[in-house]
Amino acid sequence: MSENTAKPAFDPTALLPIEPVQLFDDYYFVGNKLVGFHILKTSRGLVLFDAMDKYDADREFLLPGLKKLGLEDEKILMLFLTHGHFDHYMGAEQVRLRTGCDVALSEEDTVFMVNGPDNYLGIEDLRVPRITRILRDGEDLTFGEHTVHVISAPGHTPGCLNYSFEVHDRGVPHRVMMVGGYGVFGPGNYPQPEYPYGVVYAVDQALTFAASCVKAWEYAKETGCDVFLNPHPHLCSMLELAARNEGRGEENPNALVTGLEGVRNMIVERFDVCMESALRFTDIRKEIK
Repeated sequence: MSENTAKPAFDPTALLPIEPVQLFDDYYFVGNKLVGFHILKTSRGLVLFDAMDKYDADREFLLPGLKKLGLEDEKILMLFLTHGHFDHYMGAEQVRLRTGCDVALSEEDTVFMVNGPDNYLGIEDLRVPRITRILRDGEDLTFGEHTVHVISAPGHTPGCLNYSFEVHDRGVPHRVMMVGGYGVFGPGNYPQPEYPYGVVYAVDQALTFAASCVKAWEYAKETGCDVFLNPHPHLCSMLELAARNEGRGEENPNALVTGLEGVRNMIVERFDVCMESALRFTDIRKEIK
């Protein structure tokens, strides 16, 4: 879910499948302009991140996309979910049933995706997937030569997760910071009129999210992250950056490699929103009449 801020009129074509995109030697995206499956190819098979907002996303998006990419015969090893909002997990169950892969999420958001009011905003056919692997902060999961590092990042949801892993561009390794959450929710900034949790909870989550941003930045510095991704392609300019790579020469770098400074800029953007939101959600600084 993105923030409930003023936006241009919604473009329904954004929900249509786009051509699958190869972002790196071993990394791909299948979906539409708003959500999709992120795909990491390892020597053992495919690792997926998130599963869109439709129960039939496997049939409508993933399978046709894998075929176009020549990956239809690859074994799907695991599906990582970033958090428990419906637009990230709805397609997960069909992928699990078809492939037998594990579906992984934090314990907190395994509960949240069932009980959280955020997921009942007029969704008539909400289907929660079976979570077969509970993830812990700091855990490393290895698939051949690739290792996915799990970073607890609460605030967007109680158990939101970030992931970090290596991708390769023309054989050169780069480290990804995938930030699972983006929006900050509270009174006056929620997809329905009445915020269900209250002011104290809203401020707590905004400040928690700010701390998660700091944690992401400390990890990015320590490991030299130079690629920033978000499950929503429009929230990290992923498709626009990928378009710049079309027909690039040998001397041209991958536009998605923005360097540590680029990663910091994206994290700082979120941090600032969190701090501003914490003040906006409360009247603690307003004059008492």
